[in-house]
Order: sequence, then C-alpha cells, then structure tokens
Amino acid sequence: MVLLCLLQGAVAAHAQEKPADVVIVPPTPPAPDKKFEAGFDGMLAVSYGSETLGINVGGPSLKYKFTKNFKVGVGAFPSLIVQEDGKALPRLAVSPIIEYNRFMLITPYYGYDSKDKQIWTFGVGYKFI
Repeated sequence: MVLLCLLQGAVAAHAQEKPADVVIVPPTPPAPDKKFEAGFDGMLAVSYGSETLGINVGGPSLKYKFTKNFKVGVGAFPSLIVQEDGKALPRLAVSPIIEYNRFMLITPYYGYDSKDKQIWTFGVGYKFI
C-alpha cells in the first residue's frame, strides 16, 4: 500500500514539473472571394419593347462578380406580358443581367408570339433580397 502511494505521488509530481507544450497555430488565410454566384433573385422589374410590356420577378440566375457591387450574368424570370391586344399572359423570360448594387438592367427574351415574331424587351429592376 505504501509502495502504491509513493508511486502515485511520484507520477503526480513528475506530471506537475513538466511544462505544458505550447502550440502556435498560424493564422488562417482569409477565405477566397467567390467569383460566381448562383441562386434566386428577389427582384421586381418592368420591361418594354416589341409592343410588349413585361412585369418580371426574380428567378434563378448565375452571375460573375467583378466587384462587390458589380455583377454580370444570365437569369430566368417568371413574367406577365401585356401585348397590344391588352391580354396579360404568363411567360418565362431568359435574360442577360447587369447588376450594380441593387439595380439591374435586363433584356428579357420571351420567345415567339402568335405572328411568329420574336419578343424582346428592355427594362430595369430592383433587387429586394
């Protein structure tokens, strides 16, 4: 029993005498800034052209980020188009996007109308999200 107490005391004394190892962790480098951005745009836009008024909302997009505030890309916009006959029709538009801060310039393409004419418009939008 005495031998066990002496052994335990020696181990405890030896453990306290040894200085703790100091590990120096180098600072982590900052995460690289992502240049490509994909997601859904929470935006609302109005566009006009080809005798068509388009009301566009944000859809999926893929953008390249040049700076924090300036991005260029392409996106799909669920839209309502009003043509010369006055009827509002739902359409999906595909458009290039130029975004600065929260403002966007878009040129939606809606496909063909009933007269086999391509429908292109030009507009501006504001990104809420």
